[in-house]
Amino acid sequence: MNEKHVIGFRHTKIITNDIDKSLKFYKDILGLEIIQDFYDDSDYINEITNINKGAAHFIKLKMLDGTVLELLEYPTHKTKPFDVEIINVGLPHIALQVEDINYTYDHLISHNTQVLSKPVLSSEGIEKILRIQ
Repeated sequence: MNEKHVIGFRHTKIITNDIDKSLKFYKDILGLEIIQDFYDDSDYINEITNINKGAAHFIKLKMLDGTVLELLEYPTHKTKPFDVEIINVGLPHIALQVEDINYTYDHLISHNTQVLSKPVLSSEGIEKILRIQ
């Protein structure tokens, strides 16, 4: 057996309470392509989540480079979103590479996306970033 167990990046998952709203953002505004859209209420879902009589709605979206973003909603087990500061331990984020960050910023604003910062040059001076909620 190979000593190096990790062989690559598979996908990023975002759990949402409103998969339609999330899909509108990632597909309609950012232009990702749907590659799978399905429901699962199998024993598998209940086993890996440790819930009873659960169901999951998955939508997998592909970016131009082949990277996959997975949206997931548990319609049978709704939870409330929580508001935490970006500096909290364990709080993940995803970083997407765009062709023109200024165009993307204007595009997001024109679609009423809550943008938390304008494009700012990183402290390393190698990229500009912006934050959205």
